[in-house]
Amino acid sequence: MSRVAGRGSIWTMGMAWALLLLGATAAGLEDRCLSGGKHKPSPSSEEQLGVCQIYAESACCSPEIAQDLSKANDIYWNRCGHLSSRCEKYLEQVECFYRCSPIAAQWPHPQRPTALLAVPLCQGFCDRWYDACKDDLTCARNWLTDWHWGPDGNNCSQDCISYGQMYQNGKELCETIWDDTFTVSTDPCECLTLTASDIGSHPHLRDNTEEPEIAKAKGSKREGRLVPGRLCTGNLLLQRLRRNMQKRSVFMEDVEGSGSGF
Repeated sequence: MSRVAGRGSIWTMGMAWALLLLGATAAGLEDRCLSGGKHKPSPSSEEQLGVCQIYAESACCSPEIAQDLSKANDIYWNRCGHLSSRCEKYLEQVECFYRCSPIAAQWPHPQRPTALLAVPLCQGFCDRWYDACKDDLTCARNWLTDWHWGPDGNNCSQDCISYGQMYQNGKELCETIWDDTFTVSTDPCECLTLTASDIGSHPHLRDNTEEPEIAKAKGSKREGRLVPGRLCTGNLLLQRLRRNMQKRSVFMEDVEGSGSGF
């Protein structure tokens, strides 16, 4: 009996150590920023982030970076004239996410360390972005490859046409404008709206605001918001770690409460 109890104690200690390692790894994935690109090494609070204020409690950017987002990525947005305020708002949301969001680093690009790969955007967000910009003008379809670069930054390499002519719909806009940075998801739990509702998955942030139009359209099942018991954001490794932690925690509780002596 003592041998059984001894083996049980060793097994319990081993499981506890494994859970500790899993927790540390998961936390490490969340508590870091994207490499380079003037990002901080890890997120920290900032008082004033202007249009990126939703990330102020835990930001990967500095106030200086957030001051002029239209030039933050060395790409000027207005090469075909000034954008409408509605259209510019969506470009600001995209840039704020890349520069400041504490969860952006969960989608690192394997070939470009300062870039993102396949960040899942909600179909509804992309449709609204397209609707807001469809009458504005642009001269580049892929904003990473289609510019003519000169001493003053990006310049048009083709004629200016409307967003509505450049892209067929919101899905094409989201999945093309920043190359392979974004992908579109129709699952409202497995996508982002680039608003405060996205960052509810981060342990240091509160999820207490969202776009009113989203709440009205979706009711209780809101885009980009975590649903209890479901994993709505994060890369596959982080999801797998969390699932393992949940399963092992339940198993440990069952064993400890069974009266088996383990």
